[in-house]
Amino acid sequence: MLSRRWPEETFKVYFDEMERCVKGKCYWALLHLVLVLPDVCAAMESVNGESDDGRYRNWCKRYLSDDMINPDDWYRMRCVILHQGRTLDEKGKSQYSAFGFSQPNDSGGVVHRCIKEEKQGKILQLDVGEMAKTLRAAMDKWFKWLEKNQQPQIVENVARNAVMLARLQDKPSMPILIEMPIVQSFTTSSPWPRS
Repeated sequence: MLSRRWPEETFKVYFDEMERCVKGKCYWALLHLVLVLPDVCAAMESVNGESDDGRYRNWCKRYLSDDMINPDDWYRMRCVILHQGRTLDEKGKSQYSAFGFSQPNDSGGVVHRCIKEEKQGKILQLDVGEMAKTLRAAMDKWFKWLEKNQQPQIVENVARNAVMLARLQDKPSMPILIEMPIVQSFTTSSPWPRS
């Protein structure tokens, strides 16, 4: 069973990094975190601890999608940004032909959830800081759903997979190498050429 504090403890490294990105105005790095976290959550729900496009879309459908940005849009943003470093969806698997990402201007103004019609199709403009807030709200919604324990197998999967999630350590745990002479010896049943 999951404790009441498990989300903050389990996702601390991600949530702390998101805050550092906002404070340091590292919105490109923040965008990558926002697009990968649904994968992490979807993977945690699975028996084998892995995600795939169906699991990603399903998680987005339950916690992130709305009339403007559906699960396919979230998945295509993930693919084009994380795997191709682009904003153009050349495969056309989204309702948008491209995505634009911005950050708040110096006065704090944002351009978010705007659609621009171009020759190549519709372009969805999103503010990365606002996307991060949306994702965090979606994750909070997921945490509450897990607390209700309505699907015990999924909650069990999440609890089991949570212990394997990357965390910060106070002390590095790298092995210490000690120099020792290496003695080579071989045992074989086949004849080796002798020199």
